[in-house]
Amino acid sequence: MSTLLAFPAGWIPRAHTIIAYTAFSVALLVGWLSGLWEELCINSVARWPVEWFPSVSATIGDHAPPRAPFQILIALCATPRFLLLLVQWLVHRYPPAKPSISGERYTSKPSSNGNASSIDKPGLVTRAPTSKLEKEVEEIMEPVDNALRQEIGNQTLVDIELFVGIARTFCCGGWVYITSRDHHGVHDLFMILYLLLTLPWMFLSTQNATNPITKRKRRIPFLGFLATIPPLIWLFYKHSVLRVPGAYTYYAMFEWSLVIWDVAFDFMAVYEITHLQIAIIDTSTSSKNLPNANGRSSFYMAKSARVLARDNQREVDWTAESNAPSSRWRHVAAYLSDISAVCFWTIFTSLGLQLFYWSIWQLALAGSEAALVANLSGFMLSSVSAYRYVTSRQGLLTHRVMAVIFGMGFYIFPWPEARLVGVSIGTWTGWLALFGNWARLKGSEEMVAEGQILGSGLAITLLMKYINHSTNPLWAISHPASGGWNKTGLVLASLAMLEYYQRPVHLHPASPLSSHPKKKDDGTTIATPSKWQRRVFTIGFGALIHLIQTFVTDSGTIISWTWTGYPIKGPTLHPFSGVFIAIASLAILQQKAKSQALSTVLGAIGAIVLYRYPNWLGYIGGLLLIFYLQAIFPAYIRTASAFKPSSTFGYAMVTNIILDVVSVITAAYAFVPMGWIFRERTDLVLGFCMLFTILGWLVTRNIKLPEGQEIPLRSRKRIASTTRYTIISSMVLSIISLGYSYWKIPTKIPEPYYPNHKIFSGGIWTVHFGLDKEGRDSQWRMMQLIKDMQVDVLGLLESDLHRFVYGNRDLTRVIAEKLGYYVDLGPGPNHHTWGAALLSKYPILNSTHHLLPSPHGELAPAIHATLDIHGQKVNVMVSHNGQEEDLLDRTLQTTEIARLLEETADTPTVFLGYLVTRPGDQRPWPYQILIEDGKMWDVEIEDRWRWCEYIAFRDLWRIGYARVHESDISDTELQVGKFMLPKPGHPVHYLSNQEMYWHIGENDIPEPWRMPLMFRGNGTRGHRYVVWEGPLYYLPPERSGLQRYGEGWAIDP
Repeated sequence: MSTLLAFPAGWIPRAHTIIAYTAFSVALLVGWLSGLWEELCINSVARWPVEWFPSVSATIGDHAPPRAPFQILIALCATPRFLLLLVQWLVHRYPPAKPSISGERYTSKPSSNGNASSIDKPGLVTRAPTSKLEKEVEEIMEPVDNALRQEIGNQTLVDIELFVGIARTFCCGGWVYITSRDHHGVHDLFMILYLLLTLPWMFLSTQNATNPITKRKRRIPFLGFLATIPPLIWLFYKHSVLRVPGAYTYYAMFEWSLVIWDVAFDFMAVYEITHLQIAIIDTSTSSKNLPNANGRSSFYMAKSARVLARDNQREVDWTAESNAPSSRWRHVAAYLSDISAVCFWTIFTSLGLQLFYWSIWQLALAGSEAALVANLSGFMLSSVSAYRYVTSRQGLLTHRVMAVIFGMGFYIFPWPEARLVGVSIGTWTGWLALFGNWARLKGSEEMVAEGQILGSGLAITLLMKYINHSTNPLWAISHPASGGWNKTGLVLASLAMLEYYQRPVHLHPASPLSSHPKKKDDGTTIATPSKWQRRVFTIGFGALIHLIQTFVTDSGTIISWTWTGYPIKGPTLHPFSGVFIAIASLAILQQKAKSQALSTVLGAIGAIVLYRYPNWLGYIGGLLLIFYLQAIFPAYIRTASAFKPSSTFGYAMVTNIILDVVSVITAAYAFVPMGWIFRERTDLVLGFCMLFTILGWLVTRNIKLPEGQEIPLRSRKRIASTTRYTIISSMVLSIISLGYSYWKIPTKIPEPYYPNHKIFSGGIWTVHFGLDKEGRDSQWRMMQLIKDMQVDVLGLLESDLHRFVYGNRDLTRVIAEKLGYYVDLGPGPNHHTWGAALLSKYPILNSTHHLLPSPHGELAPAIHATLDIHGQKVNVMVSHNGQEEDLLDRTLQTTEIARLLEETADTPTVFLGYLVTRPGDQRPWPYQILIEDGKMWDVEIEDRWRWCEYIAFRDLWRIGYARVHESDISDTELQVGKFMLPKPGHPVHYLSNQEMYWHIGENDIPEPWRMPLMFRGNGTRGHRYVVWEGPLYYLPPERSGLQRYGEGWAIDP
């Protein structure tokens, strides 16, 4: 006989537990992600939000999206379930003859009548209860247990236990597959039977346990289950009989706890079956290759002769082949090809932006977030076959080519779904291309060179984004119409792939094991760190990647963190983005081990200063942080390559994904269940990342890694050449960045569209994070509409894009640099808002940023600015209030806006904001608060079709108003109002609403008053005037002295 397959019996309860918990968790998660949460909470007494947590029955059965994966997973749970019943029955009926691994102080053997009995042996005693509670439970259970055994017998009790377990399993299938919506009565009957059978099942399984540890541990979930039933019954009574709204939510939480206790109880079987193995034996063979049935047995599978022959062969690193030395130019070509790490950073940073497209348009978790698992390809290295392929020359080339084709080439598809799939595959294979190289090098000093190459690639990516108005021109969301360089990027990437394909072997990084004949090249690591060192370092590695992703992927990010408005008190984008890129380029040269401690201290100080201080001090702190992150990165990935690759790379990226999600929740908490936990807690995220990044370096800094004579000579030569070329490239990048950034300093003063008339236009637009409905970057299309509509003063909402899910972009750059505007970015990403920006053709004399009161919902940003419009001070307020669900928030926010507006009641003012209210709504809705308390006038009182965007004004003559369809750029139209400054000594005063809102035809007004004709009718590029056939025009009263202003008059009427 020979064993074909064998595995520890302990796997059975583990598999049962994992599948069961996964089934229920997935059902709950899918119900949330699919937008069914509110429907799942509805019952016969109350609805959402009174009932805010769904019951088990509603979650697993009421709707198809959560029901389908749950029923599939729970079906998979049947196999380990029945195996668990069988194995537990065997263990209880035939106890082990010697101590099991998890219970060495206890054993039993069959008695003469076949029943199990304790072995009375010196030194072997059962564990006595150690707590008062356990002693009391033992005193209660023991008489019942003894009476049953005397009356029925041990074997019969074990058989009853098996019967109850089988009946209970069938009842479970009844209430799982017959849902409450299919047949409520049958569903409830099976659930009641299941709960009733669970009590004897838990009692018998506990008392029949052969292992005292199992018995003790099983009492915890058993007592927890029992303690849950009384409040469960009481809450169900309150719901069904007393009909108390909200009671069912708490009933549901106790119901979910029953599931937790139930599954946890069955898991405890693992402590008494570890001495068993499950084996499949071929009885037709004569071999006696039987598994060793002991507690330390592991998985075994018979291998074919071919596999055995392959395993016995010594794996030789493919770089061990030697070639004749190459010319210096060949080394340069290889270095330039490796700088195609630009492609990796392009693909990696585009994933968050690509998946966030659906969240933007649904204003909720959309399921596309699952694409983040594309970062987890490192787990593939746990497979020997996958490891060998990923680290092979063919595997490295294939994954590089796939990353470029899918991650960058899929820009050609107009469908965002296709691009998401492509970028996900590109990210998966891009990481594999990196991990394959890192796993081969196993901590070699050559990993520092690999880190410098990656750092240089990141610096080039920064420069590309800076030149291309903060959008990476190689992203899949870019295309030629939005300023993309996609074809150029693909050509250069193809040349790099061709060079890599033809590169001589000796120009590839080499494993240090090739120069260690005493070491076996079987994937083992050079370093031997402890488990806690590996765990701390892995978390630190993931945190480091998150920090780089957050702060080092755009040169304007730390400027937006420190910006406070006008007058300017800190760095501006030009030229200080160039300084940022220069620091990031030069930091990768700092690779001396002795200087790492100083870099770490400076990095920690920089992170604290950046978070706590605005303007110049915060910016300097940000530069210190950037320097530290770039400097420490090569050393970090070198250490990572010395550890077990699958767990190190895999769990580091799990850490990174968690941090990515939490960092978004700090601002998006209002749209995520339980999101309030991380509301505005960027301090926790940043602090956690810095702490573990530093700890990861501290606990591994003394680990011995291969260097000097421990690595091949050609590796030492490659390190020297890479360092030389990195110095050159860093200097070149720094010079280009600084030169270009100084060249970009504005020298031309922005000019209004009507510079010779005291007329200006003000617009408000919610731009949906700069992604249109096709998932493309929309900045260039926005710029064209704003130019055509001749908007002098513009408020942009949902404009803060300096987060990984937005691509770390600056939404104002294309508009401001192409059309000429002064820009106030508004509160930065460290203030956790969706963003509000002010663009003005007129000088901004002063601006202050406000975070409006938001006790429940999303934070509301506001900019209160004073502009110099033709020598007259005019105030402008740009704000983004909360959503419809948070009436209190919107009331408080609008009250604060009204207070700010009322404080400057003697100054001409324009309000450009997002209110979420109907025109004319009374308190506590925002409309009346803004208009009355803020002493403002609505731009058009008869426009009843507004809900979000509003324009209001005072002490100005309003002469035009229009709403322009957004096409597919956003989900909200552009609103524009046109205003005229009053004549000196002629204050603005309307005698009545009829006078204020009297409309006049376009042919009856001077040319400067008019708005563009191109958007009448069907419009152009999908933009057209909506609500009315064209703009509305208004004539100031005759006493204004301005009724004919603009007919050939200069700026002074």
